Amino acid sequence: MPIATIAIRVCPQLPPTTEERIVNTRAANVADSVMYREALVTAAVARGWSVYWYDRERVFRDAAATLGSKDIDAFLQAMGRSVGSPWQAKHKLAAAAAHAAGARK
Repeated sequence: MPIATIAIRVCPQLPPTTEERIVNTRAANVADSVMYREALVTAAVARGWSVYWYDRERVFRDAAATLGSKDIDAFLQAMGRSVGSPWQAKHKLAAAAAHAAGARK
């Protein structure tokens, strides 16, 4: 199946100037991840893929809504059993984001 959409976690807000980012410890620590996500989005758009920006705090609720359920845990546990080890929190997050992204098409 061809790729049509990717899910990317929403970037934290950064100060507007490079100088402000350098002196702001939090901004300096997350700037690389923001640039990486922006590069992924640029590449995805160039390939004609849509981009779903997800909020880590809401993505599990959004994914549950796509399944018509309030709780996605059972679904993710079943998916983890079928996929096999390792099935970690980061994999569950990615699966939830993919389901939420699929519903937004």
